[in-house]
Order: sequence, then C-alpha cells, then structure tokens
Amino acid sequence: MKILVAGAKGDIGQILIKKLVARGCKVAGMVRKESQLEDLRRAGVRPILADLTNQASLNSAVKGQDVVIFVAGSKGKALESVDRDGAIHLCDATKAAGIQRFILLSSIFAGSPEKGPEKIQPYLKAKHAADVYVQKSGLDYTILRPGALTDSSGTGAIRIDDSFEGFDAQVSRTDVAEVIATSLEVPKTIGAVFEFIEGDTPIAEALSRLR
Repeated sequence: MKILVAGAKGDIGQILIKKLVARGCKVAGMVRKESQLEDLRRAGVRPILADLTNQASLNSAVKGQDVVIFVAGSKGKALESVDRDGAIHLCDATKAAGIQRFILLSSIFAGSPEKGPEKIQPYLKAKHAADVYVQKSGLDYTILRPGALTDSSGTGAIRIDDSFEGFDAQVSRTDVAEVIATSLEVPKTIGAVFEFIEGDTPIAEALSRLR
C-alpha cells in the first residue's frame, strides 16, 4: 500500500510514519522544508517537498498513492490557510488524482466548535469547515477527532464516542498515530467520524465496533 502522509515531520506524523513503515507500507512523507527531507529518508520514507497552500504542488505530491493522510497543523499560526484550506486543498488533489481513501486528523469538539473552550474556537471552526468539506467529497474518508493530546506513552486502548463533554479528555499522540494506522486495516472506519480519548478497549477492537 502506497501512503502519503502530509505533515510527516509533525509530532504525530513522525510517530505515524514509523508505524506505517513497520507495517510494510510504502510511505511518502510530505514536508515543506528542504532541511527535513534527509530525516525522512533515514526513516525509510520517500520525501516529497510540497506546500499545503500551493495546490499545484499537492496535485503532484499525491500522484501514484493509494491513500492520503492529513496530519498537518499550523499550531495556531495559520488556521485558515493550513488547518482549514490545506486540508481542503489536499482533499481536492486526492479526488482529482482518482485516489479514493482519505484520512483526516481533526479534533475533539470539531463537530460542535461552540462546545469547546472559547480560546480555541477559531481552531475548532477551521477544523469543522475542513471536516464538513471532506464529508461531502465523495471520498472513502475517515475523520478522527482525538481529545487533548499528550506525550505520555501509548496504552493501545481508547474509548470512542460521537462526542465527549469537557476538554479534560486526553489521549497520547502515540495512540492517535496507532488509531490512524489501524484505520487502514478496519473497513468500518470508512465513512466514519468519531471522537476518541484514552480508554480500556484495544484500538483495533474499538474501531471494529464503529457503527
């Protein structure tokens, strides 16, 4: 399976590409800085230089892939151009290339931004807009909305729901990467949009229970 990971040098992206390579996938990592290319090569990943704000570069980046995964983020610096429009542009490039499978990393509360903390509502609104666009794309999408991210060791177990109350709900970046990788192996994730936090159910089992 040939997989493009947009945001391959991000906190989750770096964990994800290792998991995909370990599964025997042919991974391409998309980054926007030339200085990041060699690190990807050393990780066993084919580096691709492209920019989420440049549609032409995305059209070239997705060619030949079976799956496209968006795990990029601007960390609040470019909510509209990267977190929102970047995901939308990558979705468009995926569809134009005839690639059907698209996985989008979103956020808890992206389904209802008004329920999230006021200070991050601009971020949640950007994520919400991208989520809605992908849902209408006609692609075989999976939209993952993890709780607050931590750097703790992954437990390999989560809790899934349509929505959670309170932003104290957390999940490790390691487990988020595992959920993304495992989504490729569980057919029920196609067309699914779900929130998840740390929990007691093994990831593969939790995903297999999706409605």
